[in-house]
Amino acid sequence: MRDRRIVGSMLVTTLTLAALATAALVAWWAVQPPSPADREAASRELVGHIGITGSIADSSLAAARAVGDFGIEEGVRMVPVRLVEELAITIRIETDQDVVLAGPPRVCLVGPFWNPLDAGLSDRCWGAPDLAVLVADLLPPDDAGQVTLRAGQPLVVEATLRRGDTRCDYAPGEWRLQVDAQPIVDGASGPRVDVADLPIPVPLESGGMLELLGNHETRYCSYGAAVYRRQGDPPIRSP
Repeated sequence: MRDRRIVGSMLVTTLTLAALATAALVAWWAVQPPSPADREAASRELVGHIGITGSIADSSLAAARAVGDFGIEEGVRMVPVRLVEELAITIRIETDQDVVLAGPPRVCLVGPFWNPLDAGLSDRCWGAPDLAVLVADLLPPDDAGQVTLRAGQPLVVEATLRRGDTRCDYAPGEWRLQVDAQPIVDGASGPRVDVADLPIPVPLESGGMLELLGNHETRYCSYGAAVYRRQGDPPIRSP
């Protein structure tokens, strides 16, 4: 009889230890940080609530000469291309739920066939003032440097941008409005993810002859041959 009580006690102890081990394992899994893939998925889910639209109301053009590499048969030569001088743009950012970000979203306008390395630049974005700065001005940070996009409170930026003298120059055509952001996931900064990559068409013609700029005045960031083949000679004003 005594042996049975000992065996029963050992069995209870074993079951108790197993239950404690299981509970500890469950607790351990519960506090494990999410994997990078989980954090990226959570970030994408959050920015999926953000909607962005953009449109061009007006534009003006100039002309310049760019290097065009036409391959072995046609060689490399200078070709005339159009340049965007000025854009009147409207951007609207809205969300259907509050989204907290580690900082303002990055907003960038790029022209067709973008390649900033051809101009010796690393930043592909166009325009002054910087669109990203205009958006940031509408999103005051809190004490932690975080910003919040509020549901039902859209941000609208209406601005006239010029090509400036330090950033990329582009031809008109199929431009892109590119936006990315870094949401707060479970109280910490998640990975930076794409929010939008929208087509923004810029007309090829501006209703007149174009001024030809000197090469020292421009930083052409497109593949010259690709642009020239699609757009042809611009109407250049005689000197």
